[in-house]
Amino acid sequence: MNAKELGERLGTALGRTVGFDLVGGELGRDLRAALRSALDQGAVFRGASTPLTIFRQSVQEAIGDIHKDGRAELFLRFLKEGPYEREGEIAPEMVGKRLTTEETATVITFIYSHMVNCFKGALAEMLATAPCLRVLRQLQKEGRAPRQTRLYVGDAVWAPRPKGGAFGKAADLHMLVENLGPRSTVSVLGLAEVKSYFCRPTALGRQLDKHLARAMRGLRVEGRSYPPGQIEVGSAGDGRAARITVAPARWALPRTFRFEERRGSRFLHVEPGTPPEPADSVARTGDMEWRVVLRWSKEALDEAAYGMTFWYMEKVGEALYSDGGVPDEWKEMTPAQAGCNAAEMVLYYAIRPFVLKEQNGKLTAQENLQKQRAIALYNSYGFGYALGMNFRNQQGKREMLWPKDLDEILAKGRTRRGFRIA
Repeated sequence: MNAKELGERLGTALGRTVGFDLVGGELGRDLRAALRSALDQGAVFRGASTPLTIFRQSVQEAIGDIHKDGRAELFLRFLKEGPYEREGEIAPEMVGKRLTTEETATVITFIYSHMVNCFKGALAEMLATAPCLRVLRQLQKEGRAPRQTRLYVGDAVWAPRPKGGAFGKAADLHMLVENLGPRSTVSVLGLAEVKSYFCRPTALGRQLDKHLARAMRGLRVEGRSYPPGQIEVGSAGDGRAARITVAPARWALPRTFRFEERRGSRFLHVEPGTPPEPADSVARTGDMEWRVVLRWSKEALDEAAYGMTFWYMEKVGEALYSDGGVPDEWKEMTPAQAGCNAAEMVLYYAIRPFVLKEQNGKLTAQENLQKQRAIALYNSYGFGYALGMNFRNQQGKREMLWPKDLDEILAKGRTRRGFRIA
């Protein structure tokens, strides 16, 4: 089974069972509330009509985007075969049985950036529905948007791709009025660009310009097609559409933690992040321009997306071992347990070649970047994003984190080697 087929199978299966507990806590409750409010106010989501089905569809689409990437096949090999864990060129007898250091670096970048961003972008887009509806209500109050204007989210609206005539995802959110009849028309009243990371306002503005230009070349709204002659911009075709940029807040997750004893075992408890503000910030920056800062921060979205990424890695591992059988050395494990074990093991072995080379010489800038990314993934998998991503040495570089390091930090604020949680 190739990566695309596995992605479709898992996306469909997980899309039937996953719930808001995957995100959990206050963020999960905020997601549910934002989607419930959006539906109550007439927002349109492609093929979904309840908060839970919208959330499941978003997760399924994120999984689909992961497996559309050309590196997904290498990712499956990474989980199934693992990386070559020694320094230097791969041994001849290991060729085709383990990933080379270069292949492993490709997969680490794929997980660290693309996979995480697929989940993080989905979360930010769902959260953005609530503040964008606030802007729409303001436009309606001012008489700049008619009562029947609706907010269309994500893939409910498509536009021609920048190159070629094929249609693809357009702006993240649209405010539209459809006038259905013998010659149907659609009015574009507003566009929103949502980011789960920090981005310069000028860059966001250019993206909105491009989205509006694409919209004028054609729109596909819930499957209904509108050629250029049936599209107008602004109320009464005045050419003015609301432009909304959405970005996360900047507050940091807590770094405080403790160990708890339960039934003779120690469990790590990290304090959850709580937004300092009770609501999203919606600021008007021009006559038809708004800047939204979500209640949730970049770090909080990162934490949730990393958790979803590791959950999905485990699910992929489980599927691989269900299909191919659990290896003899793990015969006492179920496929689900083997999937978890494989995810942790391959992330650990991805670091080893860089550690070995560093002991014998200096890493190149690119090798050091790959080592830092691999450590970030391994630490975050084992200890959570807030601690794992931010365990640093005196030079500010990430180091592998172990339970004894946390004991030393609890006792003296840093380890005996001088490392700390930044």
